[in-house]
Amino acid sequence: MSEKKQKQIMIDLSKAESYFRGGGMTIINKNFHFLLDKNFMEINKSLASDDKEEKRIWKNHIFCNFFDNGLHVEGDLVECGVYKGFSCAVACNYLNFERYKNKKLFLFDTWDGIPDDQLDDIRKKYPEMNNKYKSEENLELVNERFKKFPNVIKVKGKIPESFKSISLPDKISFLHLDLNTHIGEILALEKLFSRMSKGAICLLDDFGETIGKEQMIHEKKWFLERNHYVCEIPTGQAFVIKH
Repeated sequence: MSEKKQKQIMIDLSKAESYFRGGGMTIINKNFHFLLDKNFMEINKSLASDDKEEKRIWKNHIFCNFFDNGLHVEGDLVECGVYKGFSCAVACNYLNFERYKNKKLFLFDTWDGIPDDQLDDIRKKYPEMNNKYKSEENLELVNERFKKFPNVIKVKGKIPESFKSISLPDKISFLHLDLNTHIGEILALEKLFSRMSKGAICLLDDFGETIGKEQMIHEKKWFLERNHYVCEIPTGQAFVIKH
């Protein structure tokens, strides 16, 4: 089938037993059990600051499951690239993170956009996308979203330099990378991947997105050199299980 014909294919949703549309996906005839989880749905909706966040519901379903895995693996949880902290806030509320006294969540971000020397060629074409990360309101929202979680530590600064400003966890049970640049994410991996416990999951937010193509190319190579395979999923995310 030609590429042109593939693009012309239309899905008749009226004939589907069930369907989901959002996040660049149209998926039919699945159970979508997470949409029936009232607690998850209410938390996702109540914390969303706009329609774009609310539509991250499938991404948040994936995120919460991997975050939960991190609660049962040795070590602390780390996110590099926080922005407004939406997915982490959903996970913390859904999983009652404040009850895990022996766990910490480290949130690393510049809260001042992607550093110029870490912008990849694709991101350089869309400077307006980086501008939305340069707002004090983002950090204020993060502070509000996590104020009831004493075991959440926010670290402001450029990665990997900001890693030196605190005592990094010896063991990491979950790593989320959402820096929107392979340069920054590989710099983070160089410092953090060796600290990940066996069975810990590294979740890559933009690996499967077309705008994340450079992340896909460079990070896939990086992981393969360390004998780890990257699993891409339809949400645009991808993940690696540390072995």
